[in-house]
Amino acid sequence: MIRRALLPVLAGLGLATAGCVFGLLGGAEPGLDRELQNEREVTSDVARQIRDGAPLVRDPILLAYLNELGQEIVRTTEPQPFIYRFALIEDDSLNAFTIGGGYVYMNTGVFAQSGDVSELAGVLAHEIGHVRNRHVAKRGEGQELATLATLAAMAAVALAGADPAVMMMGQSLNVALQLRNSRRAESEADRDGIGYMVKAGYQPRGMVRFFERIQLQRPRGAETVPAYLFTHPAVDERISAAKLQISQLQLPSSLRTREDRLDAMQARLAELRFTAAGGSSLQARAQFDRARSDPLLETARAAEQAGNLDEADRILEQAGQQEPNDPRIPLARANLAESRRDLAAATAQLERAFEIDPYAPLVQYRLGHLHGLLGNRSQAVFYLEQAATTYRGGTPGRARAEAEIDLVTFPVFETSGVGLEEGTRLERFEPGSTARWWGKLEGRFGRYAEKVVVRWIAPDGSVASETTAQPGSSSGVLTAELALREQAPGAWQVEVLVADTRAALQRFELVAPAVR
Repeated sequence: MIRRALLPVLAGLGLATAGCVFGLLGGAEPGLDRELQNEREVTSDVARQIRDGAPLVRDPILLAYLNELGQEIVRTTEPQPFIYRFALIEDDSLNAFTIGGGYVYMNTGVFAQSGDVSELAGVLAHEIGHVRNRHVAKRGEGQELATLATLAAMAAVALAGADPAVMMMGQSLNVALQLRNSRRAESEADRDGIGYMVKAGYQPRGMVRFFERIQLQRPRGAETVPAYLFTHPAVDERISAAKLQISQLQLPSSLRTREDRLDAMQARLAELRFTAAGGSSLQARAQFDRARSDPLLETARAAEQAGNLDEADRILEQAGQQEPNDPRIPLARANLAESRRDLAAATAQLERAFEIDPYAPLVQYRLGHLHGLLGNRSQAVFYLEQAATTYRGGTPGRARAEAEIDLVTFPVFETSGVGLEEGTRLERFEPGSTARWWGKLEGRFGRYAEKVVVRWIAPDGSVASETTAQPGSSSGVLTAELALREQAPGAWQVEVLVADTRAALQRFELVAPAVR
């Protein structure tokens, strides 16, 4: 049974359009400062508590849509130190919040009641503004009670089923802290969010319309919109400030307000709620005729075993035309593409399988894994988190997905580089030299020391060498080397895989031999 005790704590935390909580946090790639690394680590722990105890929407299709919209806005704010995650909480109030570290939570009330996609984008852009400016982390400066450590403790108490009165005290504490100095942060998140919306191609007046929607909710009572959201800072002040900012912008006429998919997603959310109330299930698997696709799958498998990969793919393409709802067909085509090292084609096939059956954890996991290999960390984490949720607790599948999420999220190496010796870094190598990759794993990933594989990728994209890293001369350092005697000059890449997950990608130039 879902514990609802966490919700008052979350309600006191912030809430997108009108008063988001500010705690503190951190995380990062090698070289990022310790505060950012702490933010990643602490927010990851808090997010795990929310995932395990809050009434989150689990539908992959809805979450994929929300993630696509959120990531589209995030791309306007690059470079970013965080991987962004977007989640839906089953709650009818007009609310959203962030705990920092890239984690954004939206209530289903916001999703269901947004009049168009620009309103939804406005809520997301506001929360992304809080994350981008690290308001959660900065809110804790000099105020220990406002730290994420406090947030984590409160969430832990809530998940343990504490007395509701205790939770209300926690809510009051957070509200009091917010009221002291979050006006500047809220205004900053509004202002930056409007800029993000314009860059992402959304009409920023959508943010204003959502503020006005909050005002319309007020007569219904404080149970749908917390009272302090109207005074901290006042919604009418934020509307006026947003309108003034927008009036000073030269807005292109092509900015979006509507799209057909939002209507479909809102209908899907309504159907999910109907299902929860005893209606028909949205999770019915795709229907297909095995008698038509099984023979073709077997023929393709035989061609693949004989080494005729192109013929196998041709047969599978034919099978897909005959049975477009059989998810096994794009899965098999993804296998072929991977064997040819065409990861982009493999990903496209797996995305087709996901469209057919979004609830298959193997498809979710493999999509996350391939996006990780392609360097698409946000997409990798999205699909891996779907797999971690879909796999049953305590199974190897869930453990594998959660381990890979950590590998994608946190810095795997304390330090690493490519040079002539351990601890040195070079960007250009002369012909005849030996390049040495070296790296020291972060403490939390020390158990993977024997699963570090180094690939040396030539300028034409081929793998010139692939070896398992070996212990170096320094304690804890791993190394791998490549002699550059007859190798092609040009731009080289060193891809480092840890437990089959890409953990590092470094580049160097091999200069051309001197002409005599």
